[in-house]
Amino acid sequence: MEWLIVALLFAVTSIGLFILTGSLMSSLFIGVLVGVVAVGVVAML
Repeated sequence: MEWLIVALLFAVTSIGLFILTGSLMSSLFIGVLVGVVAVGVVAML
């Protein structure tokens, strides 16, 4: 269940930023950062 939450956050962030900025690399980079933060939060739960 936790990995589903992380995957959804990563996907929504990456797709949203890609639509807003048009830059694939920056959207993936920020998506990975959000994913890492989400993994940390899930690990604390």
